[in-house]
Amino acid sequence: MKILISENTLLGGVKSMIKNIETQSAIDFVGGWETFCEVLKIESPMDFLHLFDDLDVVQSEEKEHWTLFRYKKGHNLMIYDRITNEVYISNEDIWVVLVVEFSLTNPVIRKVTKKWLGEVYKLRGVTTSCTFASFLRTWMYSTI
Repeated sequence: MKILISENTLLGGVKSMIKNIETQSAIDFVGGWETFCEVLKIESPMDFLHLFDDLDVVQSEEKEHWTLFRYKKGHNLMIYDRITNEVYISNEDIWVVLVVEFSLTNPVIRKVTKKWLGEVYKLRGVTTSCTFASFLRTWMYSTI
């Protein structure tokens, strides 16, 4: 039996997966990176980052100097540390995609993400890094 899915339904489903599960699951669901890009009309790293333009911005309840960016509680995609002026970006959901699928180096990713954060979230003069540190990885999946 063949099931027909409209382009809008597929687009909505993939975006919902990104919001509710994780980016890699959405990529796998549609059959890989090329199809993912085709469905979501992604042609550049900035197009990919714009998938995350509508994150909820929440004040951390435990770390008063942290602002959390997420779609759902318990899965922070970014943490902005207002003391260090650094934004820690989820390695699994965002950073690794920029490395693997776009073949970007860390310095280029820092430049692109800094530009995107300035345009979308009005965060200017920040530095960006991925969440390799175990304490940050724990906070990315915090229930707070």
